[in-house]
Amino acid sequence: MHRRTFVGGGMLTALGAIATAPASTALAEEPITFTNLDRLLEEKPLLPGGPSADVVASQHVSASDLQVVVARKIDLHIHEDTTHRIYVARGRGVFRFAGRSRRIKVGDILTVVIHGFETAHGSEPLVLLVAETPD
Repeated sequence: MHRRTFVGGGMLTALGAIATAPASTALAEEPITFTNLDRLLEEKPLLPGGPSADVVASQHVSASDLQVVVARKIDLHIHEDTTHRIYVARGRGVFRFAGRSRRIKVGDILTVVIHGFETAHGSEPLVLLVAETPD
């Protein structure tokens, strides 16, 4: 339980630091921008019959990538040299890993290498905030 708090705090702190960094610490060629999750989802929705998942926003920070992923289903896959820390921002569904599954909902935080997802029946697509870091 302590690990979950630490991981969650670390991820949320990292995401928050990007949004709230003072202008004096930002590089001149990298302006600070603000956006809204609803706006991102409106601009790049998952269309019926289209892909089952999409990255709607991404930013490369040092050796890590921060992504906003919208998904109805992501097949089981592995990231060989990276770890994903995932915050479920919207939706509910099933997380699959190592031959097992677990229900997930808004507010859950996962740290994974091998994983897959699918939305619960009747649920809106999952919106996942993903921090991908090298091992």
